[in-house]
Amino acid sequence: MFKTIVAATDGSDHADKAVRIASDMAEKYDARLVLCHVLMHGPVSAEMRRMLEVEHLVEPTQLRSVAGGGVPDAFGMIAPNQAAEESLQGAIGAMGQLVIDAGTKTAHEAGVAKVDNVMTNGDAAEEILRCAERADADLIVIGSRGLGDLKGLLMGSVSHKVNQLANCTCITVK
Repeated sequence: MFKTIVAATDGSDHADKAVRIASDMAEKYDARLVLCHVLMHGPVSAEMRRMLEVEHLVEPTQLRSVAGGGVPDAFGMIAPNQAAEESLQGAIGAMGQLVIDAGTKTAHEAGVAKVDNVMTNGDAAEEILRCAERADADLIVIGSRGLGDLKGLLMGSVSHKVNQLANCTCITVK
């Protein structure tokens, strides 16, 4: 029934459950599983900063430089701290790789023989849809996660956008 299944993952509990369900289905249907992770962009949350520090992916001073928008130059102007920004982007990529690795391990433990990984940047919903289109997916499995009442009402969630715009079947996991 399904030949190619895309599982969107961001490392959240709902996404981990989506990966487990997608892995189970891929194993049952002998389908190819494509794990798709869209790297975080925009402001770094306090939780993400702490995780990056705990995992020793960046130094706390680097995060403060990026969060503060830069450092004063010789004329007192604020200039971006390029080294801190590059370090932060590298750390975000490393966290993304950890998410992909965890999903791959889950898939292999479920007995999935064919697992591909996609890690990309951009709008999460658009990139998941692009990944599914490129993979010629029959199914997208995605976790449902609230953005907060007001933001979710105004913008809609990633899972809602994917469900509305996908050209294939979608399963949203709670």
